[in-house]
Parts: sequence; C-alpha cells; structure tokens
Amino acid sequence: MILDRYIFKTWLGPFLGGLLLVLSVLLLGRALKLLGSVSDSGQVWVLIAELLVLTMPYFLLLTVPMAFFLSMQNTISSLQQNSEMDALRASGISYSRIFRVFFPVVCFLWLSLTYVSTTLMPQGQIEFYNVMAKVYAMKGAISFSPQRFTEGFDGVTVYVDGEDKEGAYRGVILEDNRDGVSVIYTAESARFVMSGSYLELRMNSGVRLEGEAGDQRMLAFDHYIVSIPVSNGHWQERVSSDHVTMMTVGELWDATQQLAKPESVAEWNRRMLLPTTVLVLFFFALPLSLTQKRSGKAGSMVAGIALLVLIYNVQLMLHRQVSQGAFPGWSMWASQLVMIAFGIFLWRRVEQDRMPKVFAYISEWIYLIHQFLIHKLAHRWSKAKP
Repeated sequence: MILDRYIFKTWLGPFLGGLLLVLSVLLLGRALKLLGSVSDSGQVWVLIAELLVLTMPYFLLLTVPMAFFLSMQNTISSLQQNSEMDALRASGISYSRIFRVFFPVVCFLWLSLTYVSTTLMPQGQIEFYNVMAKVYAMKGAISFSPQRFTEGFDGVTVYVDGEDKEGAYRGVILEDNRDGVSVIYTAESARFVMSGSYLELRMNSGVRLEGEAGDQRMLAFDHYIVSIPVSNGHWQERVSSDHVTMMTVGELWDATQQLAKPESVAEWNRRMLLPTTVLVLFFFALPLSLTQKRSGKAGSMVAGIALLVLIYNVQLMLHRQVSQGAFPGWSMWASQLVMIAFGIFLWRRVEQDRMPKVFAYISEWIYLIHQFLIHKLAHRWSKAKP
C-alpha cells in the first residue's frame, strides 16, 4: 500500500497540472473565437463563461486521456531516471505490481468519460446551440459553423467551407426540401442577411440543381437570392432529436437500429469509442517510457506525443468514413481493438524483459536528434551574443 500511495502521488500532481494547462489553452482559444460572436451583447463575459462550460464535456474527452497518459509516462521515466525502478525490479517486484494502482484509476476514468460522452456532451451540444441562437437573434444576424451541416430551419440545410475577414462565406452548399422537391444550390461565396422575418441568402457564382436522376435540371448563375422565412426573426429552439450529435443514448440507439443512417452509426460508435482511448494509452505508457537513462524523458515524451497524434487522427479519419457510408461502423472498433491488443502485447514483453529492440533504437535516435538540436541552438546563441 505504501508503494501504491507513492506511485499515485507521483502521478497525481503532473496529471492535474497537465489537465489544467491543456484545458486552459483549449478554452482560451474557444473564448477568443466566441468573443467575436457575442461581443455585441451586454453580458458578453457571462455568455462566454456559459458557452465555455457547455463545451467542457467535449474538451474533457480529449484532454483527460492525454493528461493521464503523459503523466503516467512522466512517473515511469522519473522512477527509472532516479534508479528507483532498478531497486524495485531487483527486489523481484513485477511492473504490473509496481503500477497496479493505475488499474482502478484507468477504470474510473473510462466509466466517467463514458458518462460524459453519452450524457453530458449531447446535453452541452443542445444548450450551446440554443444559447448561440438567442445571441444571433438579438444581433439580428445568423452565423454558420464552418465545415458543419447546419439544420436551423425546417427543410433547409446549409454547409459553408469557411468565412473570410469581410464576413462572406466561401464554398456554400444549400439544400432546400421545403416543397418536397430537393433543390441544391452551390456557390463560390455568399452572404447571409436578416431582412425582417426572412433570411436572405445572397449567393454568387454558383449552380442550382433541381430534381433527381433524368428529371434533374441545372441552372448556372452569377447572382442568386433565396429567401427563407424565420419564425419571429428567431431560430427554432433545438431538441435532442434534431441532430445525431444532440440525441440522447436511447434516441441514438433507436436511430441506428431503425434508420441505420451512416451518421447515426458513426456518432453511436464515436461516443462509445472515445472513452476507451484511455485504455489504449494505459497499455502503451510502460513500453514507451522505458528508455535508456542517458536519453532522459525527451525520447519517451516525443514517442508518446506521436502516439497521441496517430490515435486521434485514425479515430477522426474512420469517423468521417463511417459517417459518409464508406466504411462499416465496426471498422472504428477494429482499429481500437488492434491498438489495445498491440499495447497488451508490448506490456507482456516488457514484463519478460523482451522489449523489441526497435523501440530502443527509436529512443536512441530521438535522444541523438534532441542532443543535436540543443547543441545547434546553443552554438547559434553563443554566436549571436555580443
């Protein structure tokens, strides 16, 4: 128990510090982005604080696994650099016994993050949208999130690729199903202007497509205006069933079973999958942290950051492919299970003192590159000094 308390205390400080640091950076970036949207409001800082709280669940899903993994790496590297690991191993204590305190910790984090992803995150999505809708209604203007489909009106879906400094949107796609016939507009640029109880979409250089298959008609235009009535000049208040990212667990499960739409399947798997990232990182922490003493913590930390980038990019890529119907939903789990199996394999090899030599070589290369860069910078600094 004394060893468990010592390991836990060594890990807890860096975990809380790293979590606070990364969360602060993410929240500051989001606050600066929101400031331009709500700056006209009389209670700008109250609104920003409320919106940041609503985005917290999603940020926690990203930052908690990272903070857990990097602080565990720091703990293992510190024990090794101080020769405490050598003393424990010489006493016949296995790695699993040394770090057994992390088993209940990782289970607790997994269950907590599952609750966050299935309950708190969709609730935050709904409330965030409704707060922003009220802000835009008070300003008399409506904004659209880049690279996301916005379904703020009955029968109308809007997608924008980005926004320039003058407030014009680029790469606009609008689908209008209000009359029961699909009409799609694409435009190089557009402005969205509130005019009384109507929202005018003033599009430039685009194409209008109406109908389907052989009955489809196409019209190219230089300028085109589409007017959409908005009830009382306001957006409709969102409810959980409006979009897959806002659905409750029950609604999302019914959508995957009854409708089997790719986006609902992708969202269901994403919510279940994200919390398991902490399990993947747990099994990789020990193999990636046992480096040669002379390399210090730099080699293990660089390898850990590279693993984080790989895991999150693979998850993002598979989520997009599944949401587009290109891949089946189980492909998201297949990659995660492969990573977990590989992590367990490496942990067992470490227990047997049979770690693959390639990891030692990688650590040594990282150490040499690190030393080269330090000496290079020191040389330039000495030459720059008068």
